Amino acid sequence: MIQAIGLTKVYQRGRRPALLDLGFEAGPGTVTVLLGPEGAGKTTALRRMLELERGEGVTLFDGRSYRRLRRPEREVGVVLPTAYPSSGSPGRTARGHLRMLAAAVGVPPRRADELLEQTRLATVAGHRLRSFSPGMSRRLALAVALLADPGALLLDAPTERLSPRNAEWLQAFVRAFPAGGGTVVVTTRSPQEAALLADRVVTLDDGCVVADQSVDDFRRTRLHPEVAVRGPQMARLADLLVTQGAEVRRDGGAGLAVSGLGRTEIGELAYRSGILLHELADRVVEQPAPRVPRIAPARTAALPAVRVRRTAAPAPATSGREPVPAPADPAPTLAPDLPEPGRQTQVLPAVQPGCDTVLLPAPLTGPDHWNG
Repeated sequence: MIQAIGLTKVYQRGRRPALLDLGFEAGPGTVTVLLGPEGAGKTTALRRMLELERGEGVTLFDGRSYRRLRRPEREVGVVLPTAYPSSGSPGRTARGHLRMLAAAVGVPPRRADELLEQTRLATVAGHRLRSFSPGMSRRLALAVALLADPGALLLDAPTERLSPRNAEWLQAFVRAFPAGGGTVVVTTRSPQEAALLADRVVTLDDGCVVADQSVDDFRRTRLHPEVAVRGPQMARLADLLVTQGAEVRRDGGAGLAVSGLGRTEIGELAYRSGILLHELADRVVEQPAPRVPRIAPARTAALPAVRVRRTAAPAPATSGREPVPAPADPAPTLAPDLPEPGRQTQVLPAVQPGCDTVLLPAPLTGPDHWNG
């Protein structure tokens, strides 16, 4: 179980936080995806979870922070961008690199050979690291993370800039790892990849959580299937598609994005109508995530100042008889200071930069509120 609680990172005072109050849970046997564009705070979140960045908040791995794990390499396997390409000596072989690290973490050398087989690097185990392609370096970094057989994996954009073949292999591995009860937290910029990998999708934007959804909710509310069509007669095709009940919008200079009809139906309609097509492809478009406003209460106003007025006591009666005692002071009259007509009081809200903020209304105060 991984629990991230209130992770916050500010690189410079007065600037927007790189990460603000991030919190989520990743249970055993699940894949949690941190989704967002470049600069959303995904890498900062992983580095903060591993305490590689100073900041606020804490991440618990089965109830303990990363620094309190006795053997962190046996609990958490990590693949960060610094491992692309592999961080070993360029002149060392893949087998020698893994066996050296296996000795460092206290596992037998045969574990290195097992991982070379598992990551499909056995045929290049004797090659120098300098000759490795990006896909091979990524697999070697994954093998290093798995050396001590950890129960959790933190992977930062593992398929970025890989060939489709290597990306498919890594995606299949990520989906298979939780089958044995493992936990995976992975980052990506692709909503399609998030829908393919995740059990839960946490969407980040400008360092803030804007959505935390199960993968079923994510697919239903955030992914919109459509067909991309291009050709020289798109205006005529658009008229025909509208008569068939499809939703059509312009996509670039000579293209259409069609919803409501499948690729096969569109192709058949174009063929019967003698319309030439240059492109006809299915695709999935991400809908923007709903912004989750943060409620920041306005500064609490103090009660208005109160003045106490006392009415003067009447003069005692004088006569030849015994003096009449003066009456007791009446109860004091409370007279609150009321604001002057036409004068307004400025209320300073507590705004947290970097996220949408909803201000709660504050009560009216007297004109001397900020002076008292």
